Amino acid sequence: MMTLNPYLVFKDNCEEAFNFYKVIFGGNILFMGRYKDVPQGDKQWFPMAQDEKIMHATLQLNAETLLMGCDSLETHEQSKTVFLNNFYLYISTDNEEEAYRIFNGLAVGGKIIMPITQTFWSTHYGMLADKFGIYWKITFNPNKQ
Repeated sequence: MMTLNPYLVFKDNCEEAFNFYKVIFGGNILFMGRYKDVPQGDKQWFPMAQDEKIMHATLQLNAETLLMGCDSLETHEQSKTVFLNNFYLYISTDNEEEAYRIFNGLAVGGKIIMPITQTFWSTHYGMLADKFGIYWKITFNPNKQ
């Protein structure tokens, strides 16, 4: 079986973001490794890395889904000249309460693009950018159950 899991890149707040996502989604942080723990021979691959920043993090949301990420100053510097955000993380929940809980939690300190509301394609649908600049679409549609 193939799996597809999102990998998020942050400038310097990956640890804060993953602790925030753990509160919102639950699950378990399986790994939170820092650049200072990279073997000396491999540090060449991370020329702009700061020792205390996150080299790799894994949050297991459920049996099928992992959320992964890192801090990468280099990627953030490159993104200043290129439009990189051409995606949203799309979450379909099992119930209305869960959709609103996740949406409202992610919205704290972020920017609501479209409030969670009824649309012609879903009874509960909203879009936002969280306080870390990650874009989300949250939906619940009881008619699709």
